[in-house]
Amino acid sequence: MSKEVSLILSAPSGTGKTTICKVLRGYLPDLKFAVSHTTRDMRKGEVEGVDYFFVSQNDFEAKINNKELLEWAKVHDHFYGTSFQSAENPLNNGYDTLLELDIQGVKALRDMEYPGIYILIFPPSIKELESRLRKRGTDTEEHIQLRINTGKKEIKKYKMYDYVLTNYVVEDTVNFILAILQAEKSRAHLYTPTSNDIKDLLQNGVD
Repeated sequence: MSKEVSLILSAPSGTGKTTICKVLRGYLPDLKFAVSHTTRDMRKGEVEGVDYFFVSQNDFEAKINNKELLEWAKVHDHFYGTSFQSAENPLNNGYDTLLELDIQGVKALRDMEYPGIYILIFPPSIKELESRLRKRGTDTEEHIQLRINTGKKEIKKYKMYDYVLTNYVVEDTVNFILAILQAEKSRAHLYTPTSNDIKDLLQNGVD
């Protein structure tokens, strides 16, 4: 057994991060998703309280002023943020937590030395990223170019992360994440004894 961890995933818009997270949660039903708050409009197929908490800008700013947010950022003219409650409650109740963050959110967590497994997901290429954004059919040409340029900047920040994966096939990417999670949770400092005698032995120190 091992202690609970925060799994923190980032990817440029259009890389497939949301799909990856959904498939990953299918494999790990006990992995609790830290639902973020956002001021953007709800997209087709999204569900309040499942994908995001959709709030007004005034409500979001109130959460900032009340120090309710672990991290927050303004991305493409909209605010996004993760509350302390969403991120910490699962950990305190014995569950691993999944945080889906952009680069600004990750920087905020790194600056406060927030413990977690940080993974950045790349698209196969910038050309493929553009193709995926166009296939979504939800953005104007101006917004597509904005997302591509933002994606390029995010890719350059890869050294902030512990791992970098390229999303060619979603199932393969998820399997890599599962392997990373298993390896990380096997680290000595996360180990929790499975029996009382081993627990007593470790508490008394090992020669």
